[in-house]
Amino acid sequence: MSTVAERFAARTSFTAYALPSGPRVNLGCGPVMPKGWVHVDGSRRSWLVARAPSLDRLLVRLGLLRTSAFQPGIIHHDLRKRLPWGDESIAAIYAGEVWEHFEYEDALRLTQECRRVLKKSGVLRLCVPDGVEFWKKYLNLFFEEQARESGARDAARLRRHVQMYFDDICTRPAGLKSFGHFHKWQYDEIQLVDLCERCGFQDVARATFRVSRIPDIGAVERSDFLIVEAIKP
Repeated sequence: MSTVAERFAARTSFTAYALPSGPRVNLGCGPVMPKGWVHVDGSRRSWLVARAPSLDRLLVRLGLLRTSAFQPGIIHHDLRKRLPWGDESIAAIYAGEVWEHFEYEDALRLTQECRRVLKKSGVLRLCVPDGVEFWKKYLNLFFEEQARESGARDAARLRRHVQMYFDDICTRPAGLKSFGHFHKWQYDEIQLVDLCERCGFQDVARATFRVSRIPDIGAVERSDFLIVEAIKP
């Protein structure tokens, strides 16, 4: 029996889908900035490169900052706010490891904004860490240790995995520390598909790594995590 990803790959190709013309946006791009895409990021460093490039270069020369991976042309934007494009003006949006950095309601509004700016038949593609895999690994660790004699069990393996959750996921640090650098939600396939469907997207399904209706997806997609692709009707 074929997997969801295999069925997606079978019905989707770079050439079979008529993506509308227009810009392709790499939302929350980080250091991934290939040609042919509009790159948007909300980090403090992207603000410096976008709004004060001379100051950024000076701070690098003084040794106070490392050379930035952000390139000229980066658009700095707080993704909690209205996206900086008109209605139905964008062909495709890719967001790799971005949605998990928002509280659920903020992610819902951002998904609605993506639907607003996408053209009819435009594509939204989201990649996030898979909560199922995280907790599957926890359970595997637990059962491995539980099977050992009580004196031979290594609780530190479980503590390290749980600590990762509280350091990077279940956290709401105050002030500047929360500026987009911590996970604020954990998704699974059911939640992420439902999020897109709640915002009016159609044909929402789990997708295969670097197999997409969006041409040249391999230029921006770097992580083989939980990937969902959706179409604006």
